[in-house]
Amino acid sequence: MSAAVAPQHRPGASNCAPRRRPREPDWNSFYKNGLPKEVIVIEDSPDPAPSHAPSRPVLPDPAAENGLSSARKRKAPERSDVGSVGNITTNGSSIYSSHSESNLSRKRRRVGDPPESTPSSSQSAASVKRPKYDEYKPPRVPTQRVLTADIRVVHDERSHGSAASVDDEDGHFIIIPEQRVGRQYRVEKLLGQGTFGKVVKAYDMVRQEHVALKIIRSIQKYRDAARIELRVLQTLRKNDPSNRYRCIHPRDSFDYKGHICITMGLLDSSIFDFLKSNSFAPFPNSHIQNMAHQLLTSVAFLHDLKLVHTDLKPENILLHDGAYQAFTYNRNIPSVSTATCRQVKQRRVLLKPDICLIDFGSATFEDEYHSSVVSTRHYRAPEVILGLDWSYPCDIWSIGCILVELFTGDALFQTHENREHLAMMEAVCGRPIDRGLVQRANKAFKTAKPGTINYFKRLKLEYPITETTRASRRFVNNMKKLENIIPPTNAFLSNFLDLLRKMFAFDPNNRITAREALRHPWFQECTRDDGTEAARLHAERVSAIR
Repeated sequence: MSAAVAPQHRPGASNCAPRRRPREPDWNSFYKNGLPKEVIVIEDSPDPAPSHAPSRPVLPDPAAENGLSSARKRKAPERSDVGSVGNITTNGSSIYSSHSESNLSRKRRRVGDPPESTPSSSQSAASVKRPKYDEYKPPRVPTQRVLTADIRVVHDERSHGSAASVDDEDGHFIIIPEQRVGRQYRVEKLLGQGTFGKVVKAYDMVRQEHVALKIIRSIQKYRDAARIELRVLQTLRKNDPSNRYRCIHPRDSFDYKGHICITMGLLDSSIFDFLKSNSFAPFPNSHIQNMAHQLLTSVAFLHDLKLVHTDLKPENILLHDGAYQAFTYNRNIPSVSTATCRQVKQRRVLLKPDICLIDFGSATFEDEYHSSVVSTRHYRAPEVILGLDWSYPCDIWSIGCILVELFTGDALFQTHENREHLAMMEAVCGRPIDRGLVQRANKAFKTAKPGTINYFKRLKLEYPITETTRASRRFVNNMKKLENIIPPTNAFLSNFLDLLRKMFAFDPNNRITAREALRHPWFQECTRDDGTEAARLHAERVSAIR
Protein backbone atom coordinates (compact mmCIF):
# COMPACT_ATOMS: atom_id res chain seq x y z
CA MET A 1 0.00 0.00 0.00
CA SER A 2 1.29 3.44 -0.86
CA ALA A 3 0.07 6.64 0.72
CA ALA A 4 0.44 10.23 -0.42
CA VAL A 5 0.95 12.86 2.27
CA ALA A 6 0.90 16.54 1.24
CA PRO A 7 4.13 18.46 2.05
CA GLN A 8 3.83 20.63 5.15
CA HIS A 9 5.26 24.22 5.39
CA ARG A 10 7.14 25.36 8.46
CA PRO A 11 5.19 28.02 10.35
CA GLY A 12 6.66 31.15 11.91
CA ALA A 13 9.03 32.36 9.14
CA SER A 14 6.67 34.81 7.44
CA ASN A 15 7.67 37.84 9.62
CA CYS A 16 11.39 37.58 8.94
CA ALA A 17 11.42 37.83 5.15
CA PRO A 18 9.10 38.79 2.32
CA ARG A 19 6.77 35.97 1.48
CA ARG A 20 7.67 34.35 -1.81
CA ARG A 21 5.12 32.95 -4.11
CA PRO A 22 5.39 29.20 -3.77
CA ARG A 23 6.56 27.28 -6.78
CA GLU A 24 4.11 25.12 -8.61
CA PRO A 25 4.65 21.53 -7.55
CA ASP A 26 6.19 19.17 -10.08
CA TRP A 27 3.54 16.45 -9.97
CA ASN A 28 5.36 14.29 -12.49
CA SER A 29 8.30 14.14 -10.12
CA PHE A 30 6.05 13.74 -7.07
CA TYR A 31 4.31 10.72 -8.60
CA LYS A 32 7.41 9.31 -10.26
CA ASN A 33 6.73 5.91 -8.63
CA GLY A 34 3.15 5.80 -9.84
CA LEU A 35 -0.16 6.92 -8.44
CA PRO A 36 -1.01 5.75 -4.91
CA LYS A 37 -3.39 2.84 -4.48
CA GLU A 38 -5.19 4.64 -1.68
CA VAL A 39 -4.88 7.86 0.28
CA ILE A 40 -4.88 8.02 4.07
CA VAL A 41 -6.31 11.22 5.54
CA ILE A 42 -5.40 11.89 9.17
CA GLU A 43 -7.88 14.00 11.07
CA ASP A 44 -7.91 15.22 14.66
CA SER A 45 -11.61 15.96 14.72
CA PRO A 46 -13.72 14.46 17.51
CA ASP A 47 -14.73 10.82 17.16
CA PRO A 48 -18.20 10.16 15.78
CA ALA A 49 -21.02 8.82 17.88
CA PRO A 50 -20.87 5.04 18.30
CA SER A 51 -22.62 3.06 15.63
CA HIS A 52 -22.81 -0.47 14.35
CA ALA A 53 -20.79 0.36 11.26
CA PRO A 54 -17.26 -1.00 11.16
CA SER A 55 -14.49 1.09 12.65
CA ARG A 56 -11.41 1.96 10.67
CA PRO A 57 -8.48 -0.43 10.91
CA VAL A 58 -5.52 0.98 12.81
CA LEU A 59 -2.67 1.24 10.34
CA PRO A 60 1.05 1.24 11.15
CA ASP A 61 2.60 4.70 11.49
CA PRO A 62 5.37 4.98 8.87
CA ALA A 63 7.38 7.34 11.07
CA ALA A 64 7.25 4.97 13.99
CA GLU A 65 8.11 2.04 11.75
CA ASN A 66 11.29 3.79 10.60
CA GLY A 67 12.37 5.04 14.01
CA LEU A 68 11.45 8.67 13.25
CA SER A 69 9.06 8.98 16.18
CA SER A 70 10.22 9.43 19.73
CA ALA A 71 7.06 7.74 21.00
CA ARG A 72 7.59 4.28 22.37
CA LYS A 73 6.36 1.60 19.99
CA ARG A 74 3.70 -0.74 21.23
CA LYS A 75 4.83 -4.33 21.44
CA ALA A 76 2.73 -7.06 19.94
CA PRO A 77 1.94 -9.30 22.92
CA GLU A 78 3.06 -12.87 22.92
CA ARG A 79 0.45 -15.51 22.32
CA SER A 80 -0.80 -17.30 25.40
CA ASP A 81 0.57 -20.80 25.80
CA VAL A 82 -1.80 -22.09 28.44
CA GLY A 83 -3.49 -25.48 28.65
CA SER A 84 -3.43 -27.74 25.63
CA VAL A 85 -2.74 -24.92 23.21
CA GLY A 86 0.25 -24.05 21.17
CA ASN A 87 1.79 -20.92 19.77
CA ILE A 88 1.52 -20.81 16.01
CA THR A 89 3.53 -17.93 14.61
CA THR A 90 1.97 -15.87 11.85
CA ASN A 91 3.87 -14.14 9.07
CA GLY A 92 4.04 -10.45 8.28
CA SER A 93 3.73 -7.29 10.29
CA SER A 94 0.41 -6.54 8.62
CA ILE A 95 -1.32 -8.81 11.11
CA TYR A 96 0.00 -7.34 14.34
CA SER A 97 -0.26 -3.62 14.89
CA SER A 98 3.06 -1.98 15.83
CA HIS A 99 2.01 1.65 15.61
CA SER A 100 3.03 4.40 17.99
CA GLU A 101 1.01 4.81 21.19
CA SER A 102 0.81 8.54 20.50
CA ASN A 103 -1.29 7.90 17.42
CA LEU A 104 -3.90 5.60 18.97
CA SER A 105 -6.40 8.41 19.51
CA ARG A 106 -6.23 9.68 15.95
CA LYS A 107 -9.07 8.88 13.67
CA ARG A 108 -7.88 7.49 10.36
CA ARG A 109 -10.28 7.48 7.46
CA ARG A 110 -9.68 6.21 3.98
CA VAL A 111 -10.73 8.47 1.17
CA GLY A 112 -13.53 6.76 -0.68
CA ASP A 113 -14.49 4.43 2.19
CA PRO A 114 -18.03 4.55 3.62
CA PRO A 115 -18.42 7.13 6.41
CA GLU A 116 -18.46 5.98 10.01
CA SER A 117 -22.19 6.01 10.44
CA THR A 118 -24.90 3.41 10.47
CA PRO A 119 -25.20 2.19 6.89
CA SER A 120 -28.48 2.32 5.06
CA SER A 121 -30.23 -0.90 4.20
CA SER A 122 -29.02 -0.62 0.60
CA GLN A 123 -25.41 -0.19 1.78
CA SER A 124 -25.72 -3.18 4.11
CA ALA A 125 -27.20 -5.36 1.42
CA ALA A 126 -24.48 -4.39 -1.02
CA SER A 127 -21.56 -4.85 1.34
CA VAL A 128 -22.63 -7.73 3.59
CA LYS A 129 -24.11 -10.96 2.36
CA ARG A 130 -26.52 -12.96 4.45
CA PRO A 131 -24.47 -15.49 6.44
CA LYS A 132 -24.44 -18.99 5.02
CA TYR A 133 -23.96 -21.60 7.69
CA ASP A 134 -23.84 -25.30 6.93
CA GLU A 135 -27.00 -27.10 7.95
CA TYR A 136 -26.42 -29.39 10.91
CA LYS A 137 -26.20 -33.02 9.88
CA PRO A 138 -26.30 -35.50 12.77
CA PRO A 139 -23.70 -38.27 12.97
CA ARG A 140 -24.46 -41.60 11.38
CA VAL A 141 -26.65 -43.90 13.40
CA PRO A 142 -26.15 -46.07 15.23
CA THR A 143 -23.47 -44.00 16.92
CA GLN A 144 -20.47 -45.88 18.25
CA ARG A 145 -19.31 -45.63 21.84
CA VAL A 146 -15.78 -46.62 22.85
CA LEU A 147 -16.08 -48.78 25.96
CA THR A 148 -12.42 -48.90 26.96
CA ALA A 149 -9.73 -46.42 26.00
CA ASP A 150 -7.01 -47.83 23.78
CA ILE A 151 -3.64 -46.99 25.36
CA ARG A 152 -0.48 -48.76 24.30
CA VAL A 153 2.56 -49.09 26.56
CA VAL A 154 5.79 -47.54 25.28
CA HIS A 155 9.15 -48.55 26.72
CA ASP A 156 12.28 -46.43 26.63
CA GLU A 157 14.88 -48.62 24.95
CA ARG A 158 17.73 -46.32 25.98
CA SER A 159 17.05 -46.73 29.70
CA HIS A 160 17.41 -50.55 29.55
CA GLY A 161 14.90 -51.05 32.35
CA SER A 162 16.47 -48.39 34.56
CA ALA A 163 14.32 -47.35 37.52
CA ALA A 164 15.56 -43.74 37.38
CA SER A 165 12.62 -41.47 38.17
CA VAL A 166 11.32 -38.93 35.68
CA ASP A 167 8.84 -37.53 38.23
CA ASP A 168 8.92 -34.76 40.78
CA GLU A 169 7.55 -35.31 44.29
CA ASP A 170 3.98 -34.56 43.14
CA GLY A 171 4.02 -37.09 40.33
CA HIS A 172 4.48 -34.51 37.57
CA PHE A 173 6.71 -35.44 34.65
CA ILE A 174 9.94 -33.41 34.81
CA ILE A 175 10.22 -31.43 31.59
CA ILE A 176 13.66 -31.09 30.01
CA PRO A 177 13.94 -29.40 26.59
CA GLU A 178 14.98 -31.72 23.75
CA GLN A 179 14.22 -34.86 25.79
CA ARG A 180 12.50 -37.79 24.10
CA VAL A 181 9.13 -39.05 25.25
CA GLY A 182 8.83 -42.54 23.90
CA ARG A 183 10.37 -43.14 20.50
CA GLN A 184 8.33 -40.61 18.58
CA TYR A 185 8.20 -37.25 20.38
CA ARG A 186 10.79 -34.63 21.24
CA VAL A 187 9.84 -32.04 23.88
CA GLU A 188 10.37 -28.39 22.94
CA LYS A 189 8.78 -26.33 25.72
CA LEU A 190 6.19 -26.32 28.48
CA LEU A 191 2.85 -24.82 27.45
CA GLY A 192 0.86 -25.19 30.64
CA GLN A 193 0.42 -27.07 33.89
CA GLY A 194 -2.60 -28.01 36.00
CA THR A 195 -3.70 -30.46 38.64
CA PHE A 196 -3.98 -33.18 35.97
CA GLY A 197 -0.40 -32.84 34.70
CA LYS A 198 1.45 -30.84 32.06
CA VAL A 199 1.03 -29.89 28.41
CA VAL A 200 4.14 -29.43 26.27
CA LYS A 201 4.83 -28.43 22.73
CA ALA A 202 6.51 -31.43 21.13
CA TYR A 203 7.77 -32.46 17.73
CA ASP A 204 6.42 -35.66 16.19
CA MET A 205 9.50 -37.11 14.53
CA VAL A 206 7.48 -39.66 12.54
CA ARG A 207 4.84 -37.33 11.06
CA GLN A 208 7.29 -34.41 11.13
CA GLU A 209 4.91 -31.91 12.70
CA HIS A 210 4.39 -30.12 15.99
CA VAL A 211 1.77 -31.38 18.44
CA ALA A 212 0.42 -30.63 21.89
CA LEU A 213 1.48 -33.46 24.22
CA LYS A 214 -0.53 -33.85 27.42
CA ILE A 215 1.41 -35.77 30.09
CA ILE A 216 -0.76 -36.93 33.00
CA ARG A 217 0.59 -37.17 36.55
CA SER A 218 1.70 -40.65 37.60
CA ILE A 219 -0.90 -40.82 40.39
CA GLN A 220 -3.65 -43.41 40.07
CA LYS A 221 -6.69 -41.11 40.37
CA TYR A 222 -5.34 -38.88 37.59
CA ARG A 223 -4.50 -41.91 35.46
CA ASP A 224 -8.09 -43.15 35.92
CA ALA A 225 -9.49 -39.73 34.99
CA ALA A 226 -7.28 -39.65 31.89
CA ARG A 227 -8.63 -43.02 30.78
CA ILE A 228 -12.19 -41.69 31.11
CA GLU A 229 -11.36 -38.55 29.09
CA LEU A 230 -9.52 -40.57 26.47
CA ARG A 231 -12.52 -42.86 26.12
CA VAL A 232 -14.66 -39.80 25.31
CA LEU A 233 -12.05 -38.39 22.90
CA GLN A 234 -11.78 -41.68 21.05
CA THR A 235 -15.60 -41.83 20.83
CA LEU A 236 -15.60 -38.37 19.23
CA ARG A 237 -12.96 -39.40 16.70
CA LYS A 238 -14.72 -42.68 15.89
CA ASN A 239 -17.98 -40.88 15.06
CA ASP A 240 -16.39 -37.93 13.26
CA PRO A 241 -13.16 -38.98 11.52
CA SER A 242 -13.05 -35.80 9.39
CA ASN A 243 -13.67 -33.58 12.46
CA ARG A 244 -16.43 -31.49 10.90
CA TYR A 245 -17.95 -30.97 14.36
CA ARG A 246 -14.91 -29.06 15.67
CA CYS A 247 -14.12 -31.06 18.80
CA ILE A 248 -10.50 -31.76 19.71
CA HIS A 249 -9.33 -35.22 18.58
CA PRO A 250 -6.57 -37.40 20.02
CA ARG A 251 -3.88 -38.29 17.52
CA ASP A 252 -2.03 -40.75 19.69
CA SER A 253 -2.16 -42.11 23.25
CA PHE A 254 0.34 -44.20 25.16
CA ASP A 255 1.62 -45.06 28.64
CA TYR A 256 5.20 -43.96 29.22
CA LYS A 257 6.96 -44.58 32.55
CA GLY A 258 3.70 -44.43 34.49
CA HIS A 259 2.39 -41.35 32.68
CA ILE A 260 -0.57 -41.54 30.31
CA CYS A 261 0.26 -39.31 27.34
CA ILE A 262 -2.19 -37.90 24.81
CA THR A 263 -1.16 -36.01 21.67
CA MET A 264 -3.47 -33.52 19.97
CA GLY A 265 -3.26 -30.92 17.25
CA LEU A 266 -1.47 -27.70 18.13
CA LEU A 267 -3.96 -24.82 18.24
CA ASP A 268 -3.85 -21.18 19.28
CA SER A 269 -5.05 -19.40 22.43
CA SER A 270 -8.46 -19.80 24.05
CA ILE A 271 -11.11 -17.15 23.46
CA PHE A 272 -10.70 -16.19 27.13
CA ASP A 273 -6.99 -15.56 26.61
CA PHE A 274 -7.80 -13.53 23.50
CA LEU A 275 -10.32 -11.45 25.49
CA LYS A 276 -7.73 -10.92 28.22
CA SER A 277 -5.02 -9.80 25.80
CA ASN A 278 -7.61 -7.50 24.18
CA SER A 279 -8.35 -5.59 27.42
CA PHE A 280 -11.62 -7.56 27.58
CA ALA A 281 -13.05 -5.65 24.64
CA PRO A 282 -16.05 -7.54 23.24
CA PHE A 283 -16.04 -9.51 20.01
CA PRO A 284 -17.81 -8.04 16.96
CA ASN A 285 -21.42 -9.18 16.58
CA SER A 286 -20.67 -11.04 13.35
CA HIS A 287 -17.98 -13.07 15.15
CA ILE A 288 -20.29 -13.81 18.09
CA GLN A 289 -22.83 -15.21 15.65
CA ASN A 290 -20.19 -17.24 13.81
CA MET A 291 -18.71 -18.69 17.01
CA ALA A 292 -22.18 -19.41 18.40
CA HIS A 293 -23.04 -21.48 15.32
CA GLN A 294 -19.79 -23.42 15.56
CA LEU A 295 -20.21 -24.03 19.29
CA LEU A 296 -23.84 -25.12 18.98
CA THR A 297 -22.84 -27.48 16.16
CA SER A 298 -20.18 -29.07 18.39
CA VAL A 299 -22.60 -29.40 21.31
CA ALA A 300 -25.43 -30.77 19.12
CA PHE A 301 -22.97 -33.46 17.98
CA LEU A 302 -22.07 -34.29 21.60
CA HIS A 303 -25.73 -34.51 22.58
CA ASP A 304 -26.45 -36.80 19.62
CA LEU A 305 -23.72 -39.07 20.99
CA LYS A 306 -25.55 -38.94 24.36
CA LEU A 307 -22.70 -36.91 25.85
CA VAL A 308 -22.98 -33.84 28.10
CA HIS A 309 -19.84 -31.68 28.12
CA THR A 310 -20.66 -30.10 31.55
CA ASP A 311 -17.78 -27.61 31.49
CA LEU A 312 -18.39 -25.20 28.63
CA LYS A 313 -16.58 -21.89 29.15
CA PRO A 314 -14.36 -19.51 27.14
CA GLU A 315 -11.21 -21.21 28.49
CA ASN A 316 -12.29 -24.45 26.81
CA ILE A 317 -12.82 -22.95 23.36
CA LEU A 318 -9.61 -22.60 21.37
CA LEU A 319 -8.91 -20.50 18.30
CA HIS A 320 -7.41 -22.14 15.25
CA ASP A 321 -5.52 -18.93 14.47
CA GLY A 322 -5.23 -15.87 16.70
CA ALA A 323 -4.10 -13.51 13.91
CA TYR A 324 -5.93 -10.21 14.14
CA GLN A 325 -6.36 -6.70 12.77
CA ALA A 326 -6.47 -3.76 15.20
CA PHE A 327 -9.40 -1.35 14.83
CA THR A 328 -10.22 1.92 16.54
CA TYR A 329 -13.10 1.45 18.98
CA ASN A 330 -13.59 4.54 21.18
CA ARG A 331 -17.00 3.71 22.56
CA ASN A 332 -18.60 2.51 25.77
CA ILE A 333 -18.38 -1.24 26.19
CA PRO A 334 -21.70 -2.98 26.91
CA SER A 335 -21.91 -3.96 30.56
CA VAL A 336 -23.87 -6.41 32.70
CA SER A 337 -23.97 -3.93 35.60
CA THR A 338 -25.15 -0.34 35.98
CA ALA A 339 -22.11 0.24 38.21
CA THR A 340 -19.64 -0.56 35.44
CA CYS A 341 -18.61 1.66 32.55
CA ARG A 342 -15.56 0.77 30.47
CA GLN A 343 -13.97 2.18 27.35
CA VAL A 344 -11.12 1.07 25.14
CA LYS A 345 -9.48 3.07 22.35
CA GLN A 346 -9.00 0.11 20.07
CA ARG A 347 -9.67 -3.58 19.85
CA ARG A 348 -8.15 -6.52 18.05
CA VAL A 349 -10.45 -8.32 15.66
CA LEU A 350 -9.73 -11.87 14.54
CA LEU A 351 -9.17 -12.40 10.84
CA LYS A 352 -10.84 -15.82 11.07
CA PRO A 353 -13.01 -16.73 14.09
CA ASP A 354 -12.64 -20.51 13.70
CA ILE A 355 -12.84 -22.40 17.01
CA CYS A 356 -12.37 -25.87 18.48
CA LEU A 357 -13.99 -27.30 21.62
CA ILE A 358 -11.63 -28.92 24.15
CA ASP A 359 -11.42 -30.39 27.68
CA PHE A 360 -13.65 -33.43 27.84
CA GLY A 361 -12.37 -34.48 31.26
CA SER A 362 -15.79 -33.87 32.82
CA ALA A 363 -17.89 -35.04 29.87
CA THR A 364 -20.53 -37.55 30.94
CA PHE A 365 -22.60 -40.06 29.00
CA GLU A 366 -26.30 -39.45 29.65
CA ASP A 367 -26.96 -43.02 30.81
CA GLU A 368 -23.90 -43.28 33.07
CA TYR A 369 -23.01 -41.92 36.52
CA HIS A 370 -23.67 -38.19 37.08
CA SER A 371 -21.75 -36.31 39.77
CA SER A 372 -23.87 -33.92 41.83
CA VAL A 373 -21.98 -30.71 41.01
CA VAL A 374 -20.74 -29.91 37.50
CA SER A 375 -19.69 -26.85 35.49
CA THR A 376 -17.45 -23.94 36.43
CA ARG A 377 -19.35 -21.59 38.78
CA HIS A 378 -20.00 -18.65 36.43
CA TYR A 379 -21.51 -20.96 33.78
CA ARG A 380 -23.48 -23.28 36.09
CA ALA A 381 -27.17 -23.87 35.36
CA PRO A 382 -29.87 -23.32 38.03
CA GLU A 383 -30.83 -27.01 38.21
CA VAL A 384 -27.22 -27.86 39.14
CA ILE A 385 -27.13 -25.21 41.87
CA LEU A 386 -30.42 -26.56 43.27
CA GLY A 387 -29.10 -30.13 43.38
CA LEU A 388 -31.62 -31.43 40.83
CA ASP A 389 -31.08 -33.92 38.03
CA TRP A 390 -29.15 -32.38 35.15
CA SER A 391 -28.68 -33.36 31.53
CA TYR A 392 -28.12 -31.77 28.10
CA PRO A 393 -29.85 -28.45 29.00
CA CYS A 394 -27.06 -27.51 31.44
CA ASP A 395 -24.75 -27.15 28.41
CA ILE A 396 -27.22 -24.77 26.76
CA TRP A 397 -27.32 -22.51 29.84
CA SER A 398 -23.51 -22.38 29.76
CA ILE A 399 -23.57 -21.39 26.07
CA GLY A 400 -25.93 -18.52 26.88
CA CYS A 401 -23.49 -17.26 29.52
CA ILE A 402 -20.60 -17.52 27.04
CA LEU A 403 -22.42 -15.56 24.33
CA VAL A 404 -23.23 -12.69 26.71
CA GLU A 405 -19.56 -12.68 27.78
CA LEU A 406 -18.44 -12.39 24.16
CA PHE A 407 -20.84 -9.43 23.77
CA THR A 408 -19.67 -7.55 26.90
CA GLY A 409 -16.16 -8.89 27.55
CA ASP A 410 -17.12 -9.75 31.15
CA ALA A 411 -18.50 -12.91 32.76
CA LEU A 412 -22.25 -12.56 33.28
CA PHE A 413 -22.59 -14.12 36.74
CA GLN A 414 -19.51 -13.16 38.75
CA THR A 415 -20.22 -14.83 42.07
CA HIS A 416 -19.11 -17.73 44.26
CA GLU A 417 -22.23 -18.16 46.42
CA ASN A 418 -25.37 -20.08 45.49
CA ARG A 419 -28.04 -17.78 46.91
CA GLU A 420 -26.44 -14.71 45.35
CA HIS A 421 -26.04 -16.59 42.07
CA LEU A 422 -29.77 -17.41 41.96
CA ALA A 423 -30.64 -13.78 42.79
CA MET A 424 -28.44 -12.59 39.94
CA MET A 425 -30.18 -15.00 37.57
CA GLU A 426 -33.57 -13.58 38.54
CA ALA A 427 -32.27 -10.01 38.12
CA VAL A 428 -30.87 -10.67 34.63
CA CYS A 429 -33.86 -12.68 33.41
CA GLY A 430 -36.29 -10.18 34.94
CA ARG A 431 -38.54 -12.82 36.46
CA PRO A 432 -38.64 -15.16 39.46
CA ILE A 433 -37.49 -18.76 39.15
CA ASP A 434 -40.30 -20.98 37.85
CA ARG A 435 -42.62 -22.31 40.55
CA GLY A 436 -42.37 -25.82 39.11
CA LEU A 437 -38.58 -25.79 39.45
CA VAL A 438 -38.87 -24.42 43.00
CA GLN A 439 -41.32 -27.18 43.94
CA ARG A 440 -38.91 -29.83 42.63
CA ALA A 441 -36.09 -28.20 44.59
CA ASN A 442 -38.18 -28.17 47.78
CA LYS A 443 -39.07 -31.83 47.27
CA ALA A 444 -35.41 -32.74 46.76
CA PHE A 445 -34.50 -30.77 49.89
CA LYS A 446 -36.66 -33.02 52.07
CA THR A 447 -34.56 -36.06 51.17
CA ALA A 448 -31.22 -34.26 50.83
CA LYS A 449 -28.23 -35.03 53.00
CA PRO A 450 -27.67 -32.96 56.16
CA GLY A 451 -26.22 -29.50 55.57
CA THR A 452 -28.13 -28.89 52.35
CA ILE A 453 -29.58 -25.37 52.19
CA ASN A 454 -33.11 -24.50 51.12
CA TYR A 455 -33.06 -21.21 49.21
CA PHE A 456 -36.83 -20.71 48.94
CA LYS A 457 -39.65 -19.59 51.19
CA ARG A 458 -43.28 -19.77 50.03
CA LEU A 459 -42.03 -20.77 46.55
CA LYS A 460 -39.95 -17.59 46.24
CA LEU A 461 -36.20 -17.10 46.41
CA GLU A 462 -35.26 -15.89 49.88
CA TYR A 463 -32.86 -13.07 49.09
CA PRO A 464 -31.52 -11.04 50.77
CA ILE A 465 -31.34 -12.74 54.16
CA THR A 466 -29.91 -11.46 57.43
CA GLU A 467 -26.42 -12.69 56.60
CA THR A 468 -26.37 -11.06 53.17
CA THR A 469 -23.68 -8.39 52.97
CA ARG A 470 -24.32 -4.87 51.81
CA ALA A 471 -21.85 -5.41 48.97
CA SER A 472 -23.83 -8.43 47.77
CA ARG A 473 -27.13 -6.51 47.81
CA ARG A 474 -25.56 -3.65 45.89
CA PHE A 475 -24.03 -6.02 43.35
CA VAL A 476 -27.32 -7.83 42.69
CA ASN A 477 -29.30 -4.57 42.54
CA ASN A 478 -26.88 -3.22 39.92
CA MET A 479 -27.36 -6.20 37.59
CA LYS A 480 -29.00 -5.19 34.32
CA LYS A 481 -31.86 -7.05 32.74
CA LEU A 482 -30.94 -9.01 29.65
CA GLU A 483 -32.75 -6.55 27.34
CA ASN A 484 -30.69 -3.70 28.82
CA ILE A 485 -27.44 -5.59 28.32
CA ILE A 486 -28.39 -6.32 24.71
CA PRO A 487 -30.84 -3.59 23.63
CA PRO A 488 -33.03 -4.86 20.75
CA THR A 489 -32.35 -1.84 18.53
CA ASN A 490 -32.34 -3.80 15.27
CA ALA A 491 -33.38 -7.18 13.89
CA PHE A 492 -29.97 -8.74 14.55
CA LEU A 493 -29.95 -7.81 18.24
CA SER A 494 -33.68 -8.56 18.67
CA ASN A 495 -33.17 -12.11 17.42
CA PHE A 496 -29.99 -12.50 19.48
CA LEU A 497 -31.92 -11.45 22.59
CA ASP A 498 -34.73 -13.87 21.77
CA LEU A 499 -32.30 -16.78 21.43
CA LEU A 500 -30.64 -15.92 24.75
CA ARG A 501 -34.00 -15.79 26.52
CA LYS A 502 -34.72 -19.30 25.25
CA MET A 503 -31.31 -20.45 26.50
CA PHE A 504 -31.95 -18.86 29.90
CA ALA A 505 -35.21 -20.69 30.59
CA PHE A 506 -35.00 -21.59 34.30
CA ASP A 507 -36.74 -24.94 33.85
CA PRO A 508 -34.40 -27.21 31.85
CA ASN A 509 -37.45 -28.91 30.32
CA ASN A 510 -38.36 -25.60 28.66
CA ARG A 511 -34.85 -24.67 27.53
CA ILE A 512 -34.07 -24.63 23.82
CA THR A 513 -32.00 -27.56 22.51
CA ALA A 514 -28.78 -27.21 20.52
CA ARG A 515 -30.48 -28.42 17.33
CA GLU A 516 -33.39 -26.00 17.81
CA ALA A 517 -30.98 -23.15 18.47
CA LEU A 518 -29.18 -23.82 15.18
CA ARG A 519 -32.49 -23.24 13.38
CA HIS A 520 -33.16 -19.93 15.17
CA PRO A 521 -33.83 -16.89 12.89
CA TRP A 522 -30.81 -15.10 14.39
CA PHE A 523 -28.54 -17.16 12.17
CA GLN A 524 -30.27 -15.70 9.11
CA GLU A 525 -29.53 -12.12 10.17
CA CYS A 526 -26.54 -10.22 8.81
CA THR A 527 -24.59 -7.35 10.32
CA ARG A 528 -21.82 -5.07 9.08
CA ASP A 529 -19.06 -4.47 11.63
CA ASP A 530 -15.35 -4.77 12.38
CA GLY A 531 -15.59 -8.54 11.95
CA THR A 532 -16.84 -8.33 8.37
CA GLU A 533 -14.29 -5.58 7.65
CA ALA A 534 -11.44 -7.74 9.02
CA ALA A 535 -12.60 -10.60 6.81
CA ARG A 536 -12.56 -8.29 3.79
CA LEU A 537 -9.04 -7.06 4.57
CA HIS A 538 -7.85 -10.62 5.09
CA ALA A 539 -9.34 -11.70 1.76
CA GLU A 540 -7.60 -8.78 0.03
CA ARG A 541 -4.24 -9.76 1.55
CA VAL A 542 -4.62 -13.39 0.57
CA SER A 543 -5.61 -12.36 -2.96
CA ALA A 544 -2.61 -10.00 -3.21
CA ILE A 545 -0.21 -12.77 -2.15
CA ARG A 546 -1.59 -15.08 -4.84
